[in-house]
Amino acid sequence: MTDKTENEDKIEIGRRGFIRSIFGLGTLKATEAPAVARESAAFFWCNLKNGQVGFPTGFHVPCERPGSIMKLVAAAVLLEEGIFNLNQELECTGTHRIGREEVHCQKAHGKIDLVHALGFSCNIFFAKATQRLTTRAFLTQARAFGLATSCAGRPAGPFPDESKHSLPDSSLHYVLGLAEDLKPSSLALMRLAALIAVGPGGTLPVLHSAEDFELKSKEAPLKNTLSKNTNDILIKGMRLCARQGTGRKLDEADKLKIALKTGTTPHGAKFQSTLIGFFPFDDPKHAVCLFSPSGTSQDTAVPKAREFLMATEWP
Repeated sequence: MTDKTENEDKIEIGRRGFIRSIFGLGTLKATEAPAVARESAAFFWCNLKNGQVGFPTGFHVPCERPGSIMKLVAAAVLLEEGIFNLNQELECTGTHRIGREEVHCQKAHGKIDLVHALGFSCNIFFAKATQRLTTRAFLTQARAFGLATSCAGRPAGPFPDESKHSLPDSSLHYVLGLAEDLKPSSLALMRLAALIAVGPGGTLPVLHSAEDFELKSKEAPLKNTLSKNTNDILIKGMRLCARQGTGRKLDEADKLKIALKTGTTPHGAKFQSTLIGFFPFDDPKHAVCLFSPSGTSQDTAVPKAREFLMATEWP
């Protein structure tokens, strides 16, 4: 029998850690991590009180285009900057052209407001609503959410460098999470959900791994700087996503009371997908992220995340 490689050892440690760390997170129903852990999906969780991060699928942290998860960033800027009237509705007919860009939705949503646009992930709503949103303003909010900084000792993914390249006039590709130069790490995306969870004025502890203590660079705790109104809207949209939108099959019985957002991006002839969220939405204790290298969020990320979340009794 050959010896395990260093990477295999790390993955095994991560799986054991998922089970062992349940002392602070709940009781695992099975004797091992879910079968999905043996696939190529990456799943992470964090404790919002102490910042502990679990790596049940190993220490590899994907940095990929986040897709519609970036609509949370766009919605925050629209509201904080007063660019969009919260009571305004925009019509989605399924297809819309902005300049040379043609934007599509899976279905025509009709007239829709911001909360429903988040919950149902309406591309056309956000394409219309962000026409006056500059790329600079969007990226400023993305930085405030920690998407340009390391997380739990893992480096940040690609983030636009304004000092080296001029920013595009249109923020559309960033809003829809399709820009090639914006690929936050899965841990940073989980931290985005965690920041929304701690609420306005709340400070999130520095996220750290219980299995891997060495931080590559000193990290500072992040603070939620949003107004209460903006943060409430983001949570309402994420709850709608969990109950009626793209994440409705994650927890149909609403056992966890999760608030979530999904994102899907094309990857060659296939798709990649990501899910982030926190629970319970009314008294947040945990945040999670799942990245799937193949499949849409509804077909792959949601059911894979369900396997992990429902394999554990969370306090």
